[in-house]
Amino acid sequence: MSNVKKPQFDMRKFILTTLTAIIAVFYTAAQNNSTYHITGINIGQEHGLLKVSMTVNPKDYRLSYNQQLEVIPVLKAIESSDSIALPSFIVAGRNAYYNTERAENFDGALLRSGHGDAYSYSASTEWLPWMDHSRIELQGYSTGCCGVPNGPVDNDPIADLDWRPVTFKPTFHYDVPQAEERKDRRIEGKAYVNFPVNRTEIYPDYMVNPQELRKITNSIDTVRLNPDATVKSITLTGFASPEGPYLNNVRLAKGRTEAVKEYVKGQYTFPASVFHANSVPEDWEGLRDSVAVSILPDRAKILDFIDNGNVAIEIRNDELRRQFPVAYAYLLKNVYPSLRHTNYAIDYELRTFTDINEIRRVLKERPQNLSLNEFFLAANSYPVGSEEYDKVFETAVLYYPTSDIANLNAANSAMNEGDLRRARMLLERVKQSPSATYAIAVLDALEGKYDKAEEGFEAAKKGGISEAAEALAEIARVKATRNHVSFIN
Repeated sequence: MSNVKKPQFDMRKFILTTLTAIIAVFYTAAQNNSTYHITGINIGQEHGLLKVSMTVNPKDYRLSYNQQLEVIPVLKAIESSDSIALPSFIVAGRNAYYNTERAENFDGALLRSGHGDAYSYSASTEWLPWMDHSRIELQGYSTGCCGVPNGPVDNDPIADLDWRPVTFKPTFHYDVPQAEERKDRRIEGKAYVNFPVNRTEIYPDYMVNPQELRKITNSIDTVRLNPDATVKSITLTGFASPEGPYLNNVRLAKGRTEAVKEYVKGQYTFPASVFHANSVPEDWEGLRDSVAVSILPDRAKILDFIDNGNVAIEIRNDELRRQFPVAYAYLLKNVYPSLRHTNYAIDYELRTFTDINEIRRVLKERPQNLSLNEFFLAANSYPVGSEEYDKVFETAVLYYPTSDIANLNAANSAMNEGDLRRARMLLERVKQSPSATYAIAVLDALEGKYDKAEEGFEAAKKGGISEAAEALAEIARVKATRNHVSFIN
């Protein structure tokens, strides 16, 4: 008999492949004029199993009375020594047929040469990785009178399998950010500086003032200590809450904002022209925001009242208290204190970089100082698709999280690194555009959704994305080469 290995069954692997393999693919050859008179060959993969079926017509065999032929379908790896023998069948002459039948030492199909109906052979075995590139052939072993071996019969190959995983090789489309004429930036924040009732003098050590004033100075220092930044203006806007006479609120808001401005100005040597102060006597906008997210029973009516511009500002708070006394008591205690605050904004300009070596240095030391265009220049100073190249785009999106371009390019880097989940998350942030359509199609293709990807590439092509034509050709290549069986006549 042949020395090929018999199939081995591993229940754990079988369960795993059965749970994960859900696609069935079958290939059929209507006729195959092989040495072994085989027709109707059917080869497929389903639920983690390789399945083979064929038709054997014993009338096509011409064996002597004492001769028998055992036929063994064998699956052999093309690139290794792995092989598996599937269950065999025997075709025997008259005497050999009855001898084998009486001996009961063969549990496969026993056919009589020249007699009987066609036999439908079928067998299956666990799909193993090496089978992705393999060949199915028939091996025969002949015996003569009294079971004397005649030896092997020529092997007859019937099919080559090339089911090696065919992966989509993407060509990414990176959007180029426009260079900024001026790199203007802003830091904004809110500080809750406390003042004694009805007073405008500032006391830096009063209540929580040390930490609240530090919010402002720390933000200014972030810019002041940045060697690539120049402070252009520092704007303070003070807000008062609506309770009390309106004209007094005007005085308090203006006076307190001036006090904060003078304190902050005294901490630095900036020109006086850098500092600006504004005031809002009553923060009705802040009150509205708080009411909108509250669970007050009269929330809708209070919002309508605030939005109604017919009530004069001088009496609006009194009217609110009159119409909604219960809600007003709650707002006065829980919301009004937060309406007394100082908003601050530091406007500054960052230096523009053109030398690639300097851009690389800033990327390592102070990446927040780079524009999106400078990030792009840094990335393109490395080989496209390299680890360094991808890392630049991943860093850029950290500093420009709302930029469509930053998210698109970072999604490309994530896909290049195989992190498809992160790529999907980044692309969900991006507004619809030809570039976004193309990137989503690339992701679909990498996930094996080829038909959906094809639609996306077609749309991106119409939108002017030049890489889409190449991507469509790549999809066609993948579809043409995956799960291919070549029958051998």
